[in-house]
Amino acid sequence: MSTLFPPAEKQPQVADLAERFLFTQALEAARCVEEGVLPSVADGDVGAILGWGFAPFTGGPFSYIDGLGLKHFVSRAKRLSADHGERFQPPALLLEMAENERSFYGL
Repeated sequence: MSTLFPPAEKQPQVADLAERFLFTQALEAARCVEEGVLPSVADGDVGAILGWGFAPFTGGPFSYIDGLGLKHFVSRAKRLSADHGERFQPPALLLEMAENERSFYGL
């Protein structure tokens, strides 16, 4: 199997992988809000934790984004996008929120 999927020369640190997993899920949750799929961000936080096991210590994807701060989250997502692909590109909703210093919970 290793001939089909050879290990990368440099393996990522566990903390880097954890961050990428959280960012991927949080970005998808933000896209759900942007597209009107979620009725509220609170429902999204609870559903993510209880439904698919999003890291409970974060409070859910929207609490995670708010906790990091929208500007920091968007900046980091852009860097992850440059390094790991466009799946990390923040949606327009997050760009607008960061620019206008807004948050999901009004913090």
